[in-house]
Amino acid sequence: MMTGSSAYAPLQWLSRLSTSRFNNYAGLSSDVLVALCLLAAGLRRGDLGFAMILWLVLCGLLIFSLIEYAVHRWLFHGPFEVFEQGHRRHHDQPQGYDALPFFLPPLAYLALAALLTYFMPVSEALLLGGSIAAGYAAYGLSHWSIHAFRYRHPLVRAWAAAHHIHHNHPERNFGVTSPLWDLLLRTQYVSSSKRLRAR
Repeated sequence: MMTGSSAYAPLQWLSRLSTSRFNNYAGLSSDVLVALCLLAAGLRRGDLGFAMILWLVLCGLLIFSLIEYAVHRWLFHGPFEVFEQGHRRHHDQPQGYDALPFFLPPLAYLALAALLTYFMPVSEALLLGGSIAAGYAAYGLSHWSIHAFRYRHPLVRAWAAAHHIHHNHPERNFGVTSPLWDLLLRTQYVSSSKRLRAR
């Protein structure tokens, strides 16, 4: 039988792991690896035409962009203290290493791909699951690079600036990889000078 503090030892270990530099890089690597493996497995059988491959990849990326927006807006900035508190640490220390334990997202995407095989052919399920996982990997790499680097190219700099603005205006710019849902749901930051010009 576990006593008081030993009962929380696994949670304390996960908490320490999720804020470590190792977890950050292991997470980025494992996210990319799982996405590539699922995509390769979906393409391996060769039973899908180019149009279907393109459709599934685009659908997967679009689905992930909505997941990214929804989780960021309604979980990380929502009423759920456990999510909001962890995300607040990121806002306080943007270059910190707060993240999910590195093994959880890959397991979730493998489970998602397995679940999709009950509703669609295997190749399609693997490709769709792999595309959603690729969206997550792109999100992780984008978010990390936005806080790690300063970009010179004006378009890339504007893309990164949207997330930096979110850190100053947390009720705006929830999309990291794409502004699509911020535009559609009217949560994109607009400066006061642009608002005045629009009148």
